Amino acid sequence: MRNLSFTHLLIFIFTAVLNSYSAEAQNPIVEPKSVLQKVTVFTDRAMITRESLFSVKKGENTVQISGITPFLINESVQVALTDPTELSIAEVGVEETYLKKTDQPEIQKLLLEINSTDNKINDGNHQINVINSSNDFLKKVNPFPQNLKVSTTEIDAHTKFLEKSLSSNFERISLLETKIRKWIEEKTALENQLTSLKSDKNKSKTIVIHVLSSKDKNNIKLKLNYITTQAGWTPQYEARGLLNESKVLFNYFATLTQMTGEDWNDVDIEISTSKPFIYGNNPELSAWYIDVFSPRLLRSNSVLGYDKQSAPKVMMAQAASPVVESEFEETRIQEETTSFTFVLPRKVGILSDGQPHKISITKSEIDARFNWYTIPKLIQSAFLKATVRNPFTFPLLTGPVSVFLDEKMVGTTSVNAPIVPDGEMQLSLGIDEGIKIERKLGKKYTGYSGLLAKETTVSFEYNIEITNGKSKSITLDLNDQFPISRNEKIKVEQITPKPDEAILSDDGKITWKVTIDPGKKITIPLKFNVSYPKELNISGL
Repeated sequence: MRNLSFTHLLIFIFTAVLNSYSAEAQNPIVEPKSVLQKVTVFTDRAMITRESLFSVKKGENTVQISGITPFLINESVQVALTDPTELSIAEVGVEETYLKKTDQPEIQKLLLEINSTDNKINDGNHQINVINSSNDFLKKVNPFPQNLKVSTTEIDAHTKFLEKSLSSNFERISLLETKIRKWIEEKTALENQLTSLKSDKNKSKTIVIHVLSSKDKNNIKLKLNYITTQAGWTPQYEARGLLNESKVLFNYFATLTQMTGEDWNDVDIEISTSKPFIYGNNPELSAWYIDVFSPRLLRSNSVLGYDKQSAPKVMMAQAASPVVESEFEETRIQEETTSFTFVLPRKVGILSDGQPHKISITKSEIDARFNWYTIPKLIQSAFLKATVRNPFTFPLLTGPVSVFLDEKMVGTTSVNAPIVPDGEMQLSLGIDEGIKIERKLGKKYTGYSGLLAKETTVSFEYNIEITNGKSKSITLDLNDQFPISRNEKIKVEQITPKPDEAILSDDGKITWKVTIDPGKKITIPLKFNVSYPKELNISGL
């Protein structure tokens, strides 16, 4: 009976082992290398396209694409077989994995640098201890025995020796302490960099694909798309005013940054204005409830099911000087259903270092209306402005604008709201030193009227002088204002300008549009009276 049971046990074990080998044979694991083919960069993320070649056996095969960025959005993974004949994809999944240390030479390099810096710090501290011991020795040593008569000259000589020696030693200590502080700062920076590499680059994801095949097949091509965060682009513009030609040269740039942990080396890059939404559902309003306030009890993280360690972290790229990519060919612009895509004409390399890469998209020379603007009450200068239209077939998105005039940078502004094609925008080109403006108080006098002088009237007369020192005529928007009464007892009489001489608004603002010939000077008068009861104390005048 016992022999029979032992025989059955052996048969059971043999069968289990045989089945396991059979299962492994029927479901082999394939780990092909994937090649980065294309990157489509959106404003706050990027879509990565990879391709792999592999072979399969008849039956079910497990294909693992490893070393994928840990910032992969799992729901975004798309897999396709370029030759699906006799093949089908049964299942796709994403697993969190860790890279091997051999895949991280940067970490080994940082560890060596930290160790070297640490040795410098220790050596510096040892030198300081030696110098301090020398100082203690110098202070304690008395070269003159008690029974020996010592002259003043000998005492002075010894004192000077001590001063010189101690002073030299203290200077050496100060230099060493300065070096040590610098080494500590370098070590801290290296340790922060190491922490970032370990926390980000050590993590990765693996895409697991179960492929069913009706027979053994070789050279199967698999196309893989997925979306990752920690990447994006922002628009950046340059506007170059060409005053003599009445034109503006407008340059459109895209500044790309990425910290995905994957370097984009020599790949095709497309820049898209669309904002992908993973789940594709439009937002909906929920009910808006109001009620009597009732304070809520605080709960611990474990009760809420929320863990601070698992909260998403947004990693911001440190500001740095953009890397300007050379321009060889024009960027191809594709109009999509709801967005635009800029297809770069060449392959580009962008490292996962968070540094900005400034890439030229397109440019256009457009007609511009130049005019001058001034408020001499606030600043007695004329500002040059250019009014232009969006010359492109796609909107200008919000972003900074660097403004140049005559090849000199005069300032920066920004596109604060999207500007549609042919939409109008204004650019400030800075102060024009060729126009002189002075606002002078001509007269200010106070008069009294009424029986026993019960009403006070204050009269103001200003003269605004404008001199055009340029070699061409200018059109100037001149702005000033009348005071506005907020009390019915205070009366304001507007004398000059009249409504037919300038644009007068209800809030007291005045706008003259004047044309001044080259080398000419004009004077614009501004006059008004303010009347009020004598006993009132007026503010604002």
